[in-house]
Amino acid sequence: MNTTNIKNLLEKFYRGETSPEEEKALADFLLRDNIPDEFLSDKKLFRALNETSVEVPLESSRAIELFIDSFEEKELSERKTKTLNIKYWIIGAAASLALIFGVKLFQENQQIESTLFTDTYNDPNDAYRATMDALQLFSKNFSKGVESVEKANAQLEKAQEIINKSTK
Repeated sequence: MNTTNIKNLLEKFYRGETSPEEEKALADFLLRDNIPDEFLSDKKLFRALNETSVEVPLESSRAIELFIDSFEEKELSERKTKTLNIKYWIIGAAASLALIFGVKLFQENQQIESTLFTDTYNDPNDAYRATMDALQLFSKNFSKGVESVEKANAQLEKAQEIINKSTK
C-alpha cells in the first residue's frame, strides 16, 4: 500500500467513515516495525487501540446504555414535536379557510335577510293588534304547559311518597 492510500484511509478513519476491513488494513500497515516517520503518531494511536482491552464495569455499562437511550427518546420527542407542529399548521390553515367561508356566507345571508325583514303592516295599530293576538296565544299555550307540568309534578310527589314508605 502506498503512502497516498494510507493518508486517504487515515482521513476516512478520523472522520469515522472507514469500514472494518479498511481499519484492519490500516492497523496491519501501522503496526509494522518499519513505517515512514510521518505515520509515527498514527502508529502510537493504533498501538494504543489494539493493546488496551478495557473492561467496563456493569454500572458504567448501564449508565452508558441509559445515556444512549436518552438520545433516542429525545429524537423521538423531537419527531413528535415536528409532527405536532405540522398538524397545528394544517389545523390553523383549515380554520382560516373555514373562517373566510363563514364570513362570506354570513355576508350573503345578511343581504338575503335584509329583504326578508320588511314591515308587514302599514298601520301601527294593526301591528299592535297582531302582536297582542300572538302574545295571547302564547300565554294560553304556556299556561296549558304549566298545568301539565304541575299535574306531572304532583304525580311524582305521590310516587316518591309511596317509594319512601316502602323503603322504611
